[in-house]
Amino acid sequence: MIKNLSIRMRLTLMTTILLIFSCIVLTLILNLSAIQMADMIKPVPLVPAIPNNTKINIPMESYHVENAKKNFQVQSIIYMLSVIIGGGLLTYYISGKSLKPIKNLSSQIKNITTHNLSKKIDVPNAKDEIAELTTSFNEMTDKLSNAFTSQKQFSANAAHELRTPLAVLQTKVDVFKKKKDHTTVEYDSLIDVLETHTHRLSDIVKNLLDMTNMQEIELNESINLYSLLEDILYDLEDIAIKKHVTLDLSDDNAFVYGNYNLLHRAFYNLVENSIKYNRKNGNVSVNIKSTKNDVTVVVCDTGIGIPSEMQSQIFNPFFKVDKSRSREMGGVGLGLSIVKNIIENHGGSIIVKDNKPRGTCFVVTLKNIK
Repeated sequence: MIKNLSIRMRLTLMTTILLIFSCIVLTLILNLSAIQMADMIKPVPLVPAIPNNTKINIPMESYHVENAKKNFQVQSIIYMLSVIIGGGLLTYYISGKSLKPIKNLSSQIKNITTHNLSKKIDVPNAKDEIAELTTSFNEMTDKLSNAFTSQKQFSANAAHELRTPLAVLQTKVDVFKKKKDHTTVEYDSLIDVLETHTHRLSDIVKNLLDMTNMQEIELNESINLYSLLEDILYDLEDIAIKKHVTLDLSDDNAFVYGNYNLLHRAFYNLVENSIKYNRKNGNVSVNIKSTKNDVTVVVCDTGIGIPSEMQSQIFNPFFKVDKSRSREMGGVGLGLSIVKNIIENHGGSIIVKDNKPRGTCFVVTLKNIK
């Protein structure tokens, strides 16, 4: 029942109980002291010498003492109740003043919805707990607002990417149905379109599922980065030969903790992109540098490069530097976003910079376990 009361009422109730206990104890002590004092100072009557035949009425001193005791007890109880009631009311008033910032904060929080998460709550001038709580709440709403914005953008991009192949498929089927007789070439063309866009849809859905389930994978393997990157370059050698691109790998025996398959996919995507978007007779170099705490892997190419104004966006889902070229090569704009998620899940970081005089470098930093 007490838990259902407001903080102000609970504070008032606890303070009042403390006042009651203190006043009762104080009143008992005062009454006992007063009784003992009254017993000690009973008046002694002084009777002057008078004739034996004179009748004198002498009041009983005990009557006055007992009456004084009763009056003192009644008055002490009245004072005690007055102190309790007054203290309770004063506590209620003071606690109301003290808790007013919390009440104001609560009323402002109630007005925050999903539509105005970016709205800031005024931070009190006092550097107390309420100010800290308000600041923390503003920081939390900022993160939520960014998360909602990213989610909306991600959903819109995903819908757009899924809608495009579906629209192409629907159009091709509708056109095909309008004609009664079809040649073998027309059937083959339709099948090729269906196959291409079905694979595209499958890739988009697979990548979206991978991004969702990545948090559930354990990252406890000891991985030799040189061996991993050597395998990746060997797997991509045929693609590099077709593009007339040379591959180089520096030798550094560095180890990191993580998931082999995830890191293989991340670096495979980086090296594959460096080959795909390279120029003829270009080069892709993979350099491993290890320090006491970190391992840095730098993947550089001599390709078309990424404009500086777009470098901060390339890790966003579905972002494409050149949409026509990405479509031509079958990209959906999720590769680098997945790479970033994998690296960050391993406690690392990834940045992009220019490879002067031409090309792009991706710098991946992971924790060294040696």
